[in-house]
Amino acid sequence: MPSKFNEHEMTKLRNIIAELNREIIKSKEHEQTVLSEFSSMNNDLVTLQRELAKNNSRLNEAKNQAVQASEAKSEFLALLSHEFRTPLNGIMGMTEILLMSSLTEEQRQSVTVIQESSQLLLYLINDILDLSKLEAGEMKLNPSEMDLRSISKHVNMLLSAKADKSGNQLYTEIDDSLSDTLIGDSTRVTQILMNLVGNAIKFTQGGSIYTRIQVLSEKDHKQMIRIEVTDTGIGITKEDQSKLFRPYAQTSDGQQSKYGGTGLGLSISKYFVNLMNGQIGVISEYGKGSTFWIEVSFEVKSSVEAMIPTTNEAEMNRLTAVTLETRDCIQCSPLEHPILIAEDNSINRKVVLVQLEKLGITNIDTVENGEEAVAAYLSKPYCVILMDHMMPKLDGIEATKKIRQIEEDEMRPHTPIIALTGNVTERQRRECLEAGMDDYLPKPITLETLREMMQRWLPEMHDDSILNEEVIMELLNLSEEKKGELLETLLDMYQADTPSKIDQLIHYINTNQCSEAIKTAHDLKSSSLSLGIEHLSLLLGKIETSATMGCLEEPKRMKELLVPAYEKACREIKKLLSSIHQ
Repeated sequence: MPSKFNEHEMTKLRNIIAELNREIIKSKEHEQTVLSEFSSMNNDLVTLQRELAKNNSRLNEAKNQAVQASEAKSEFLALLSHEFRTPLNGIMGMTEILLMSSLTEEQRQSVTVIQESSQLLLYLINDILDLSKLEAGEMKLNPSEMDLRSISKHVNMLLSAKADKSGNQLYTEIDDSLSDTLIGDSTRVTQILMNLVGNAIKFTQGGSIYTRIQVLSEKDHKQMIRIEVTDTGIGITKEDQSKLFRPYAQTSDGQQSKYGGTGLGLSISKYFVNLMNGQIGVISEYGKGSTFWIEVSFEVKSSVEAMIPTTNEAEMNRLTAVTLETRDCIQCSPLEHPILIAEDNSINRKVVLVQLEKLGITNIDTVENGEEAVAAYLSKPYCVILMDHMMPKLDGIEATKKIRQIEEDEMRPHTPIIALTGNVTERQRRECLEAGMDDYLPKPITLETLREMMQRWLPEMHDDSILNEEVIMELLNLSEEKKGELLETLLDMYQADTPSKIDQLIHYINTNQCSEAIKTAHDLKSSSLSLGIEHLSLLLGKIETSATMGCLEEPKRMKELLVPAYEKACREIKKLLSSIHQ
């Protein structure tokens, strides 16, 4: 059969087929190349994944090491704090008691030098611990109501002796538009002002220090505050100004031994200002003085809240800081049971023992470790147990847990246990409270802090400050015609409202209504203070503070003290009025 295609067409078809074959071959080769490249890329990806896995492993290991290092640092600082504060407690406790005894002027000066030196060492320890917590991000602000006017006045009062010694005058200028009540961390604001004013005094001789508080702006219930501390001292060079606000950094003049210090104060102040989202800086010319300033925005207390009477902060400081020279010993009714001191350090054991005796408490037992504390608890009941945290054989935490378990198993009444510790971290405080301790007393322990703690937990104890004599006398003198008439009227009004309010407060405490408990305690505290009822005001202030922190455990233990304190105050006022009318 003859072919349908001629030679030319056949050749053309063969060429097409050949071209197709070449394309197929090229395609195959390209595919092979792509597969090879994909395989190489896949190998690279696997290698990268392995490297990533190794890097992740290294990062996790580094992170774990960093966490362990941070924990080790915290544990080391806690131990360091405890070891420093333990001997300091002995030094400061004994010098405080020694200063209350009969001394010659030369002896008193020598003991005062010891006391001031130990106080400076305590400040240094606190600064180092603060810096460590700030660098680790563990420092938190505790915002609450604060009065900047009172804080500034309080700082000047604390530093007035230091200023007088260097021949300096302290002045304060405060903007009239400054709100009476702001929301901020009053403790840290006080610490910043103490650092700035203290430095100004240190580097000024026979000059002036001005503290100025200005309101730069007010918006959205917030005031932008600028605080300036200006001195007429030696000033700071431009070169030295660049070194400021760094840990342990000091100016060339500041390194001289006559000035002292570690260079921590300004760096800690800067950390605190940064936590408040503020700014801090300095303006200075060498030989012409310096101005350190901070700018921080504080929330203004709302107008509704402002209707609640507030207690002057300085007044509360006065209430809690009772002058020891005029009140060496408080009156203490015989205790039903003794107090137990569990402390392994013999010096500190002796210090606390002498301090308690100075407070009028003589029924005291002492033990040296946690095992002996548990054994003593099993042998007899105690009013209060003062438990050191770090002890041999059985530490204070474990001893407390055992005592709480015994109470639960044998249905024994609750015995207040107060931690004595040189570790002042918040973590340590939580650990003590979670173990079942009722309160926390950091070393070094002063006579006043021990007095306050004993009054809190021993209903049998009372002091002479049931009433504030200054307020009472002022109310008596305000009566225009019949002396005491105003006081008598105010007492009648107070007695008409207070019992029901105390009942309300106890109800709010029992039902865990923190916000209502805060308002009622604050209201009762303010009305009591206005009438000069001091001891009850202190109890109410402690309840208010605990409720503000969201903790009602302590108020639940303190609520039984309210009615007796109220009734006693009323009896004392009536007795006073009766003596006037006779």
